[in-house]
Amino acid sequence: MTSFSTKGGKVAEERRSEITRVRTGPQVRIIPYGAFQGCINLAEVQFDERLEIIGASAFKGCTSLQQVVMPSGVTLLGEWAFSGCINLAEVQLNDGLQNIAPKAFHECTALRSVTLPSSVAVLGNGAFSYCTNLTEVIFLGGKGLLNRGFLELGLFSGQGVLNGGTLGMMAVFKGRNPFGRGYAVFHECPVTTIKISISQALSERMTSLPQECMVSIEGRIRDLSRLELTQDGHILACFPVITRVSDDEYDSVDVQDTNNQTAESLHQVLRLISFHELKESSILIELAMWKSSLVNDRDRADCRASVPDPAKSLIMEYCGFTGFLEPVMEGD
Repeated sequence: MTSFSTKGGKVAEERRSEITRVRTGPQVRIIPYGAFQGCINLAEVQFDERLEIIGASAFKGCTSLQQVVMPSGVTLLGEWAFSGCINLAEVQLNDGLQNIAPKAFHECTALRSVTLPSSVAVLGNGAFSYCTNLTEVIFLGGKGLLNRGFLELGLFSGQGVLNGGTLGMMAVFKGRNPFGRGYAVFHECPVTTIKISISQALSERMTSLPQECMVSIEGRIRDLSRLELTQDGHILACFPVITRVSDDEYDSVDVQDTNNQTAESLHQVLRLISFHELKESSILIELAMWKSSLVNDRDRADCRASVPDPAKSLIMEYCGFTGFLEPVMEGD
């Protein structure tokens, strides 16, 4: 047997070594506990979009499996679901996934990067423990991991860009999980970089801008350190993971914005967005027209009047630009 189309249930123990390909049918909602555990020659899996749950140990020890694309209908990955898939090098977790149970990807030693969709609300203890080549973790749901005050005022807020408490709850890396029993989510993973999407936090402001402004902002992002623009449009803020060797049982690991490099770059992006918002603001045009003394026999360009300094300050405050941009006063 080289391929297997499942309607649910388990594969007989004596036939597991024969299976090289699995495809789930449209009626399958749950892959049960241990359904394909130990299918050591299973190299390809195709999930139907209507699949909802991949049960505990469902693909545990499938050592020939190299790639998994999770359909958007899957909300739960059970405990040990893909544990011990030592050649699993690429995992695509789509939006819709809510719960990655403990040890789901334990000892998937070929994984080098993992992207967690914004829908993920629960990361179980040791979910990616002992993935000994995992160096990069990307959080697409970055809004809660960043300080709200910084996103509103940038460096003028006096706050750092990272929400350390929330990040600590989601991404502790070494030793025992201080927020619950068991190992930390990324225990014994050599993670060096955390990337957090800021697209969701800026989406309302970005989408209101004209296309040419968007192009200008995206071009600037490509030139800034510790910011990345992905092919699918995500803006990623990058933070190094710092490991400190200690004398006790476990080393300490911190996610830090060293020298505020990420904060500085993100602040520049926020200022650029504010500039384009102000440039596009119809309030300026309305006030300029209100102050204009239009005369029929004069060119329109000659009828323009400058916006008075007090009005400039009020405009900046009304639009929420105070702190980011300073108006040019006539007396300056």
